[in-house]
Amino acid sequence: MNAKQKCIDCCRKKASGFITDSGLPDKIQQKALKELDNLLKEGAVLSAPELMSRMLSLIDPYTGIQATYEAPKKLFDNLLLSKEDFIMNEIFKDEDPFLAAIQFAVTGNYIDFAGVDDVQESKLQELLDNRANIILDKEELYSLRKELSQAKRLLYITDNAGEVVLDKMFIRTLKSLYPNLEIAVLARALPVLNDATVEDARAIGMEQHAKVLSNGTSIPGTNIDLLPDESAIWLDDADLCIAKGQGNFESLRGCGRNIYYLFLCKCSLFTEAFQVEQFAPMLSNEKRMGVF
Repeated sequence: MNAKQKCIDCCRKKASGFITDSGLPDKIQQKALKELDNLLKEGAVLSAPELMSRMLSLIDPYTGIQATYEAPKKLFDNLLLSKEDFIMNEIFKDEDPFLAAIQFAVTGNYIDFAGVDDVQESKLQELLDNRANIILDKEELYSLRKELSQAKRLLYITDNAGEVVLDKMFIRTLKSLYPNLEIAVLARALPVLNDATVEDARAIGMEQHAKVLSNGTSIPGTNIDLLPDESAIWLDDADLCIAKGQGNFESLRGCGRNIYYLFLCKCSLFTEAFQVEQFAPMLSNEKRMGVF
């Protein structure tokens, strides 16, 4: 899905904000901002996540912005790991463990330093406490359950650090409910914003429950054409995919694959398109959803 003008403006605002907040001398800031605008003038047809990746790669030598996310990533990973036993107990004592697990998983999509201006632990806890009130499309939930019960392979595409711990809990639940289902997890190859990398996924114990694969890039999304061979084969062989987050939606939308998108609507582009409030949860299938 090519970036809409609103997304381009948002990416530019965020990247320029990193520059102006860097404390660099004005002359260096102006040089970096000029390079940023020159990148936009190239007019390349890209998804918003791919555009953001190029912008961050351009400004990182000036700002070191990628390194600044390491601490908050570890903070939220450790926070959710400390809650893992409690949440897993909540899931399996629920009368519908599948629904409880997917509710927790989509709640984790709040931990998005690109899509949320001020990610707060208190807000996350509020969302986790209220996960039972999350309503997802009933028809898509039914279809997802049915397909998982019949599937041999699932590719689960992750989004953010912290959130990936809740993804692991959802995957643990799926393995319990569908023991013959083989699951692989696709994560970012290189650090970008607070997205979960392959290294992050392994650090939180994902490999105990699923094969961990790389998306091959630092794009905060998924470009099918840039996937490493093993990941591309897994995508082709998977009966279905679950893709978390707006970035994966923006980069995969229109591919025609059997993908279930699972995310919270965080920015105005999504809330206006789906006509919902901020943080409304979405579950939609690539093949059945309308024009975005």
